[in-house]
Amino acid sequence: MVKISQIVYTRPNKEQILTTFDDFKRQFDNAESVDEFYEIHERFKEFVLQVNSNIQLGFIRFTQNTRDEFYSAEKDYLDEIGPELNAANAEVLKCYLNTPFRAELEKRFPRIVFVNLQMGVDANDPRLIPYRVEENKLTTQYSKLMSGIVIDFNGERLPMSGISKYFTVSDRNLRKAAYTAWGQAIEDNKEELDEIYDKLVKVRTQMGKALGFDGFSKLGYMQMQRNCYTKEDIAKFRANVLKYLVPLASKIRAKVGKDLDLGKQYFYDDSVYTAVEPKPIGTPEQMFAKASAMYNQMSSETGKLFDMMVECECFDVMSREGKEAGGYCEGLAAYKLPFIFSNWNGSAGDVDVLTHEFGHALEFYKSFFIDSEFLSSVSMETAEVHSMSMEFLAYPWIDLFFGDRTPEYKFTHIGGAVTFIPYGTIVDCFQQTCYDNPDMTPTERNELYNKLEKQFLPHMTTEGLPAFQDGRRWQRQAHIFHNPFYYIDYCFAQFTALQLLALSQQDYKATFEKYIKFLDYGGTKPFTELLECCGLLSPFEEESFKLVVDSCEKILGL
Repeated sequence: MVKISQIVYTRPNKEQILTTFDDFKRQFDNAESVDEFYEIHERFKEFVLQVNSNIQLGFIRFTQNTRDEFYSAEKDYLDEIGPELNAANAEVLKCYLNTPFRAELEKRFPRIVFVNLQMGVDANDPRLIPYRVEENKLTTQYSKLMSGIVIDFNGERLPMSGISKYFTVSDRNLRKAAYTAWGQAIEDNKEELDEIYDKLVKVRTQMGKALGFDGFSKLGYMQMQRNCYTKEDIAKFRANVLKYLVPLASKIRAKVGKDLDLGKQYFYDDSVYTAVEPKPIGTPEQMFAKASAMYNQMSSETGKLFDMMVECECFDVMSREGKEAGGYCEGLAAYKLPFIFSNWNGSAGDVDVLTHEFGHALEFYKSFFIDSEFLSSVSMETAEVHSMSMEFLAYPWIDLFFGDRTPEYKFTHIGGAVTFIPYGTIVDCFQQTCYDNPDMTPTERNELYNKLEKQFLPHMTTEGLPAFQDGRRWQRQAHIFHNPFYYIDYCFAQFTALQLLALSQQDYKATFEKYIKFLDYGGTKPFTELLECCGLLSPFEEESFKLVVDSCEKILGL
């Protein structure tokens, strides 16, 4: 069985790949029967999986060490050729939309395939290539800037992701000092951060206008595969978050404030829920052993996958200098291997990210065996249901990691899930407003963010903290730079995961089966249809908010 570290990366030959795409387009155009078209499809699928897996491997190696000269150069090269390859791929995918055999293909592939294909083709219009190249350069500049920051704090040299281990300590002064140092790091780089995002907004606006749109939003929605809900639906969700979840979040924080005698709550209190921080027990090696035990007891499928991933070195979880911040799960489809990347720092978040990303890994693995997944990938809000729900479905075994601190962990985890949704809503509203008003100045953007925080997080203040008090918290949120409009997805997913948590309290086995059913569909159905098929509530209906709030209040004892 191949190990990730043993897979050989080869610089993609742009001209060769473009020639092969042209050849596939010619073959599709000349196909004389649906069976011949489908045979070409099988070869095309394999070719794309090989190319994409190689590109993804280059990306993984870069994020593992952004200071590696070879992979840093490769990332720059991939950024440069990526838009042209995507556009050429989109030209081939047009064959699926325009073939005389489309009616017969629609009997072989799910209906949503053709909706997503059209979005993908439109979002990769060849006219966008020069803009995409510039966009890639700017997002890579942001990655290098943020991963290159080192903070001297408490006798340690820490990357941006590493200092977060101090955000949940019980010593309030230490938390404040950590947030101050973190904010100062952003403050010290604010001019470059302002410049990068300003250029991103403008180049993305130019992209939208190049396609005949008023601005970027419509293109952004295409890129995010918004195939079953609209800007107006999101506005309705946002209004219900303000009406139902903000009061619940404030109620949770009020309980925390009373229990911990905090008085006025500051940003540096926002990640603390209990008097003693619940930290995972054991070394990283012991935590992996516990995770193996958990997943083998959860189901034979989850146990087999987890152990295979360990054997194939599909985890890179320890924080270190030069490593990109954050966490992700990537799928190397050509090798049928998911890869999990994160930055452990000794906090409860290490367990959260392990279970979260393993939810993605499970879906990736299942998708490797769904033929239509090649054409109809999972939309992001659906993918995040997979991961966020797995965090809650790990609860029967969570004491393996936290021992007698398990009650504190659960209160922190559920409380954090609820209070996250207003924050995620802020991020989405901020982005929507910035792209609807692309000529806003950096100062106006910061003022907007500050206004939204006061509206959706009334229980918290950023007073006295460098950068954050000026409305710059958004600048450490990589999604805003890398993946425009990718954040409300987390909110929809967290909302759905909270439903599964409530159901699991009543009947764990039935809920886990519902979860697996949700995963088994892969990208073959749009999000809202998936919810309906699995008997789950839509986040766009007010009644669903009433039910979720009632359930959370009971679980949290509020």
